[in-house]
Amino acid sequence: MTSSRVVPEPGDDGATSHSGAPAGPPEPSGSRARVVLSSFLGSTIEWFDFYIYGLASGLYFAKEFFPGANPLVGLIAAFGAMAGGFLVRPLGGIIGGHFGDKYGRKRVLVASMIVMGASTFLVGLVPGYARIGVWAPILLVLLRLVQGIGAGAEWGGGALMVIEHFAHRRRGFWGSIGVLGVYSGITISTLLFYAVSKLPADTQQIAWRIPFLCSAVLIVIGLWIRAGVADSPAFAQRRTHAKVPVFALLRRRWPRVLLGIALAIGPAVPYQVYVTFGNSYGKMMDFPVSTLLLMQLVASVLAMVLAPAFGALSDVLGRRPVVIAGCVVLCPSAFWFFTAINDGNGATAMAALIVLEVGHSMLYGPQSAMLSELYDTGVRYTGVSVAYQIAGALSGLAPIISASLLEAAGGPPHVLWVPAVLVVTSLGTVMAAAVTKESARHPLPA
Repeated sequence: MTSSRVVPEPGDDGATSHSGAPAGPPEPSGSRARVVLSSFLGSTIEWFDFYIYGLASGLYFAKEFFPGANPLVGLIAAFGAMAGGFLVRPLGGIIGGHFGDKYGRKRVLVASMIVMGASTFLVGLVPGYARIGVWAPILLVLLRLVQGIGAGAEWGGGALMVIEHFAHRRRGFWGSIGVLGVYSGITISTLLFYAVSKLPADTQQIAWRIPFLCSAVLIVIGLWIRAGVADSPAFAQRRTHAKVPVFALLRRRWPRVLLGIALAIGPAVPYQVYVTFGNSYGKMMDFPVSTLLLMQLVASVLAMVLAPAFGALSDVLGRRPVVIAGCVVLCPSAFWFFTAINDGNGATAMAALIVLEVGHSMLYGPQSAMLSELYDTGVRYTGVSVAYQIAGALSGLAPIISASLLEAAGGPPHVLWVPAVLVVTSLGTVMAAAVTKESARHPLPA
């Protein structure tokens, strides 16, 4: 499990692998298409579920579930509840990785989709504080924790199902399909909340529940697609597996776990700062929420083109230069964006958001491939999940940290300490990329 042996990967055309070993017969095109669609839908549902929670936290949860407090304190409480879902994601990653590395990726992915969908749907049914008192925020937090466990098990398996089905020559591009699902989920949720934001204020306090209830439709479609997907060839060809994959990972590959966390933190934090926190900050500055959501919708659609493009570019240039360049683009544009919000300049804010999205897509496009290439087949699900979900857990703290920094600075418009958070996390990603061996165009370690 810890040797440098490489596993023969299915070729795009049945050709030999980079190592010279026979690549094996290509997967039937219908099967591979279903694998890609399954990963795309799983990622779409994961981020639709999580993103609607983030939007609702910034716009509605403080009043609905944490009334009576200072508005900024209520917002911090709502973001604290949201952060709980991120903090349990590593636990979901460990659970999903354990069973996914021992028994197969597919079984875990079916279970994770059910857990995510059920908890999200139930959030839409939780009565507010005015009806059931303290039980309202308690139920909200419990469902958020369940949602986080399901989401923690989802991403790693969804990424690997694509990565392990396709040859190394285009792994960056095909791995970015899951990322495409991230932006698809964000786009759908933004559209729904944009529609909600155009309703009268009293109607919005009920209508925010509709996106949560709509998740049931996506779950049914996703399960139907996922039920017909075969497990990955790399998993089927493995010769051994660890009794407890997470122990094997931490005992023999712990430096790669730290590298994976650092590589994943750069892409994980930005959306939580300039979207989740940014929406609530815009509302404080009387920047029209519907305008912000429309701007974010444009950026998300743009990212659906950019992420696969940068994933493909990483197949040609390598993962490291694309990721490092993304951090360089991302950081200054975050300061530009919040300055534009303070000025109330919609055109400038839109321009800054587009540049932010370019930088973020440069980080996010190659991420699935880059993380997958760090770990052996026997612990790959666990390794990818633990690294990605710990970074995700830390990113879940970003909105509450941002709100706390704003409070400490004296409240609006003293916001320029907030984008400094991205400078810190981007620096960690640049350092990790600089010391990570270039993995593009090489077979996965087995």
